[in-house]
Amino acid sequence: MRTIWTTTTFALLTIGLQATSLSSTPDGMNRTDWDQELSFNIPVRLLQMEFPFEVEYNPEVQNQLDGYLRRGRRETERMLGRTALYFPIFEYYLHANGLPEALKYIPLLESRLRPEAESGVGAVGLWQFMPATAEHYHLQANDYLDERMNPFRSTEAAVKMLSQLFDDFGDWSLALAAYNCGAGRVRRALRRTGCDNFWDIQHLLPLQTQRYLPALIATIYTGRDYARYGLEPASHGRFQKPFRVFKIHSTLHLADIARHCQLSPTELYRLNPGYLQEDIPFTGRAHYLILPEKAFASFQQYIIKESRKGGPRYAIAVLDSRSSRPSGLGSPPPPPKENS
Repeated sequence: MRTIWTTTTFALLTIGLQATSLSSTPDGMNRTDWDQELSFNIPVRLLQMEFPFEVEYNPEVQNQLDGYLRRGRRETERMLGRTALYFPIFEYYLHANGLPEALKYIPLLESRLRPEAESGVGAVGLWQFMPATAEHYHLQANDYLDERMNPFRSTEAAVKMLSQLFDDFGDWSLALAAYNCGAGRVRRALRRTGCDNFWDIQHLLPLQTQRYLPALIATIYTGRDYARYGLEPASHGRFQKPFRVFKIHSTLHLADIARHCQLSPTELYRLNPGYLQEDIPFTGRAHYLILPEKAFASFQQYIIKESRKGGPRYAIAVLDSRSSRPSGLGSPPPPPKENS
């Protein structure tokens, strides 16, 4: 990784980290100390971190960091609280496809890890898929389900899209810009300038995309080093509990599952966004169901009971949140994709 410093001088790197204690939150620091943290200490730490793309530390990165670490602390903690459920899913698919683990922070930036999030232009889900893009990557969206909200299907599609963009551009900063604004706009900017990196074409891209990589840099830094600033992931019951994931190959009724497993319907629906009716529909391919660990045995009994009543019901356990070795989500990982 090559790091570019635009608001500091090379002499900064010889100073080292300042001795200011950060046991207090930024809200408790005086303005001088916080400005010093943003201008001196954070750039040095960023230099020591691994990124899959060139890093530029500029006023936009500073502003995003100030939002995460000082102005919007409560929302940052709520967002971090959701990582317990979603990060194991992201990490598995990224690793299985040889993509950098740092890409797991994209949904924090895109949706604040809210699978039901919808933008003003119609992008939906953790990874914010537009309808046409979702259709291109075979995400179903109909009266029964919207797979853009499903953390498994949407992550499968996002990983495929990111992998293809990297194959096209050979550089993660350009691939990420294309993820945000489209590959065509990035190619036109590259042809116009003759350059080959994001920072040299940044001014030719839409304003939102100009801010996208700086915002992602701030998001990655926050996700890796939030504890330094007194932040703690908010405790959301449904996100913090151990959970199991099943592949479902037949129609099942969510209300019946909730009743048999002694779960509240609200908890079950929140764990499984994207099912728009009361059923997990049969569509010819598997769907995913997330359950708290405490419901594992009861759900197995429910499947046996349903199979006896009306034909086979198939549910295959594929992920245990307490294990780093999912058993049925995909294939072995290929070599990692890194900037050429």
